[in-house]
Amino acid sequence: MVRKVDFIVLPIMMITYCMQFMDKLALSSGSVFGVKTDLHLVGQDYSWCSSIFYFGFMLGNFIAARILHIVPLGKLIFTAVFFWGITLACSAASQNYAGLMVARFVLGFCESFVSPTFVFMTTMWWTQQQGAFRTNIYFAGNDIGGVISSLIAFGIGHAGGALMPWRYLFICYGCLAFVWSFVILFFLPDTPSKARFFDSSEKKYYKEEMSTSEVEKKWDWEQAKSCVTDVNVWLILVAIASSILPNSGVISYGYIILDSFGFTSIQSTLINLALSVFTWFCITFAGYLASHFKNSRCYVILIVVVFSLVGGCLIYKGQAKGVKLLGYFLVDVQPAITPLLLGMTASNFKGNTRRSVVNSAVFIVYCACNIAGPQLFRAKDAPHYPHAFLSWIVCYCISACLAVIMRFSWIHSNKKLEKLAESAVLPATKSTDSEKEEIMEFMDPTFRYKY
Repeated sequence: MVRKVDFIVLPIMMITYCMQFMDKLALSSGSVFGVKTDLHLVGQDYSWCSSIFYFGFMLGNFIAARILHIVPLGKLIFTAVFFWGITLACSAASQNYAGLMVARFVLGFCESFVSPTFVFMTTMWWTQQQGAFRTNIYFAGNDIGGVISSLIAFGIGHAGGALMPWRYLFICYGCLAFVWSFVILFFLPDTPSKARFFDSSEKKYYKEEMSTSEVEKKWDWEQAKSCVTDVNVWLILVAIASSILPNSGVISYGYIILDSFGFTSIQSTLINLALSVFTWFCITFAGYLASHFKNSRCYVILIVVVFSLVGGCLIYKGQAKGVKLLGYFLVDVQPAITPLLLGMTASNFKGNTRRSVVNSAVFIVYCACNIAGPQLFRAKDAPHYPHAFLSWIVCYCISACLAVIMRFSWIHSNKKLEKLAESAVLPATKSTDSEKEEIMEFMDPTFRYKY
């Protein structure tokens, strides 16, 4: 039964992430194929074209927090991919800075529904322990997208034609997403109970044994309010911020960074191809470790941060081209942190409303950091951007501290659940709201926090 899900649902999620990442990379690829000169982008114009995408993404996340409880999830993903494909293809018609800004905002809005929906769906299809590896698998679709994007950009960079190469990139990526949306429409179920590839006994298992397999239509304000006072929510949000700030710079300025090392646009494309394969391996291997060694996620995050910190220091202080390139590869281990954090977000918060609120908060922080990340690359710091790379080093240090703090926090929370289990007496009159939430978690004997 689980293999059916892994061979049908998981590839759809992974390829959708692949498409999404290709679309995000379209502007970065276009930066070395004429978009800046063709549209007369000067100063911080390019940075704002990167950042405005996440203003649209943030707006969409506010809507996603509520709409996940109302509409069929499979149809929601289809609609998002359908319209972002059209938007990206039409972005090729942009004639100036303003036109590109509008297109990027709409594209961000359309893409915003995918990530929170997939985090939500992870708990519908897989158990807490299974979800960690699967999250890393579909998140690694980003780097498969990076490989495909590099190959397409390499080909289009040599192709010539009546239009500037960046316009062909936008049209190509947009059409691919448009076609893929119909695969999602026909093959991605809204819930396990509507999966055509399940027989009646498998659907019965999900209904009876997986309490998170169906979407509750009711919005619980008590669950929503409990998120504000939960220290674990705030730790996750700060950890997301410290991991996304550096990563957003890599996504938006990856080609430009390599150009600053002294590589040509075609060389940068080939390096990004190798880099995407390397990052895909790191994300997948990190997910494997987190899934096969109990409660090892924070340890894996700590290991990843050490590699990234060394890489950031090599870029910041290194002089030779080879040293900086080695540092850039080590920095690209860092994307493995995000799916581990998303996995903890999916598995460690019970109740559909609470999970929706936490997911939306995570992706709002994600948007804010992706808005801020490109702004660290100030035009006056070009071409070496020391200010941006120093900020990366600071973020990696914060991530290391948070990995340790989160581990102890989840351990402490599990001990409280164990005490409730040992007492077997639930205080009915003197319980605070937070204690009542813990009691509800205790009443599910299979629930313990994963860290």
